[in-house]
Amino acid sequence: MKIALVYPPTSELDLKGYPLGLAYLSAALKRDHDVAVYNYSGDRFHASIRRFLQAVKTTRPGLVGISFNSFNRWGAFQIIRAVKRIDPRIHLVLGGVHPATLYEQMFAFFPEVDFVLLSEGEHSLPALAGALEGRGALENVGGLVRRGEGGRLAVNPTGAFVKDLDDLPFPDYSYAADEIKAKGIAYLISSRGCPVNCSFCSTSSFWGQNVRVNSPERIVREVEYVKSLGARRVFFHDDTFNLGIPRTIRIARQLKPLGIEYAIQCRVTPVSGEMIEALVDSGCRHITWGVESLSEKILKNIHKNITREMVVKAFDLSAPYADRLTTSGFFCVGTPGETEETIRETIAFANAHLRSTHGAGASMLYILPGTKIYRDLVAAGRFDERKWVRSGHVYYYTGEHTMMTLNRWRKMVNGSGTIIPHQGPGFWDAVPSGGKEPRLLGSRALGRVVRKTSRQVNLFLGRY
Repeated sequence: MKIALVYPPTSELDLKGYPLGLAYLSAALKRDHDVAVYNYSGDRFHASIRRFLQAVKTTRPGLVGISFNSFNRWGAFQIIRAVKRIDPRIHLVLGGVHPATLYEQMFAFFPEVDFVLLSEGEHSLPALAGALEGRGALENVGGLVRRGEGGRLAVNPTGAFVKDLDDLPFPDYSYAADEIKAKGIAYLISSRGCPVNCSFCSTSSFWGQNVRVNSPERIVREVEYVKSLGARRVFFHDDTFNLGIPRTIRIARQLKPLGIEYAIQCRVTPVSGEMIEALVDSGCRHITWGVESLSEKILKNIHKNITREMVVKAFDLSAPYADRLTTSGFFCVGTPGETEETIRETIAFANAHLRSTHGAGASMLYILPGTKIYRDLVAAGRFDERKWVRSGHVYYYTGEHTMMTLNRWRKMVNGSGTIIPHQGPGFWDAVPSGGKEPRLLGSRALGRVVRKTSRQVNLFLGRY
């Protein structure tokens, strides 16, 4: 069967990198099918959708798989509506956190949708393709949702997650090879799941809290491969790279001979001096620590399961390596219960104890499907889920404070903490910015103005 996998563009913001999920899905499907991958992350919105639809007209795939999240769903919706007009025989399957969480809405608003997959696709998507070719039954495809008798949705049990990620086929990065070579950076992932279940994050709802990992040997093989494609730097997309100090040190020591620079995202625990030393010695050049808040009240509210002392330890252990290692933090303002007092508590503690090369990187809270905060808002009737199909925006949480207040808090937190000097360019300073294709002069700036204006209009109309 001919299969087209597509990651749509976004009209909401510019996303960096390429979608890793397509590499795993393509590898799993290529054993038995003719697969084409279309990645439009960072591309111009309307032009890339036209290109994909032209490709569908030319190649006539039997199955189109659309992988998307809340940020690029508007591009996915345009593709969903258009593919069946090209050929009604083409099967449409959706995957990703957004459609998996809101699958009922996908079927209700888009009669063109044939299937939604609720979880990992490396086993279920090949099983679906086989069933469509008469090799198996749809009822046996794990996590498959489809229309059943009387218009009711038939939801198959999700089935077991992949226990050992090393058992998966080697990812097919061919669709990203040109981008890797041009930019000199590759994006990898070495684990799935997260050991905690923060109220603002959808990771656990999609991947589960039963964390699964690649072996250090498998990680090294992938790094060697992307290095052969021209990568000089690697960014690990793991929500939590430091899943145990011994494992982290083992990975670092096996990466060292490859002579490649890399960046990671970590929880502030577990951490040790030996771990930081091994990471830096092996080429780790940036760590973003997950903090969110330095208010004890907010940390408890969001179920972060860390203490302020853990935060200080992580940054203090990193500080002596500022000549080679840059550090920053993930901070989030405006979570439920946030007040002027909790913001000032965060700032005061950061000013007194936090040392980093880049300071606190604060953002405002998005309301995202699959998170506890989102579920609570919907259950309380405080968020209308129909908003997702009415515009392409992703919504900030303004249930307690205005956007003006949230933005003021964001700037205040960003200015907190002690900045320590770093010699030379940081990891991200050496990575080219922008999408895969050239933009007309001023088009990126114009896009930002349009998005900002549109958000202000929606705020005025009470759509947030």
